[in-house]
Amino acid sequence: MKYQMYAAVVAGLFAASSFVSAQPVEVAPGVLKVGEIQNPDIQESSGIIQARAPRGVFWTHNDSGLDIIYAIKSDGTSLGQWKIKDVDLENIEDIAASGGRIFVADIGNNDNSREMVSVYSLPNPPANRSGEVRPNGVWRLTYPGGPFDSESFFVLRNNGYLISKELSGGEARVYSFPLGNRRGKPIELKKLAKLNVNDTTRGADVTPDGKRLAVITGSGAYLFNINRTIPADGILEPALKVDFDHGSMEGCCFTRDGLMVTSESRDLYLFTADEFKYPAPRKAARR
Repeated sequence: MKYQMYAAVVAGLFAASSFVSAQPVEVAPGVLKVGEIQNPDIQESSGIIQARAPRGVFWTHNDSGLDIIYAIKSDGTSLGQWKIKDVDLENIEDIAASGGRIFVADIGNNDNSREMVSVYSLPNPPANRSGEVRPNGVWRLTYPGGPFDSESFFVLRNNGYLISKELSGGEARVYSFPLGNRRGKPIELKKLAKLNVNDTTRGADVTPDGKRLAVITGSGAYLFNINRTIPADGILEPALKVDFDHGSMEGCCFTRDGLMVTSESRDLYLFTADEFKYPAPRKAARR
């Protein structure tokens, strides 16, 4: 009876929201499987963002190979796809959206052999069409103190941020670079604070108001209250962690229903805690 009541509530929630997928399935406390990526060309979905329009549509990408961003619905069905022109992308690991632009982070460095990585910005193409899109900005990034691997990228105010995949005592370092110059002049990343995540970081997103940061790992999702800034040093402690052991989770983005997560296994998940919802749900009025 308890499960039937829960299923009815979830069905009602998704029917009234941006999600129009088949019946979600609870796979862990606070985690729903909401769909499966159906486009056979998306073999290693590595990042995800909400499209500007229509509602309930997302952009994703492979982490290597094809220089293409794909539009999908929350149930995994396909819409348009856009090839990124005039670039040679090596290892796209994450994607972000800010200021009417899409940012594609070619930051993967699995064996630390790359001395420089890149982030590209794209104009927002229509999600229900296909074609080619040319970058309108590029940032070439060098490392302070030697190369490191990263799969997590986000944009906050007028800066881009990478999170190191490599842990030191269960903590991942955050790095930043300014977005003011987008002509490709090399920029050295700036070391900032660490995040206490205790697992390798796989993807990140920040709320549009800049107050909350989500980080996805192979063992679950973390939420940090950052109040529009990442400190220059110190360690940030998570305000919330939702456990879900799934080694192929790769990217995440905030939605009004929770944290949408994609995976290299092609599954799509939703972490439903209120802290992962944007805009934040209204609190019930006090009696």
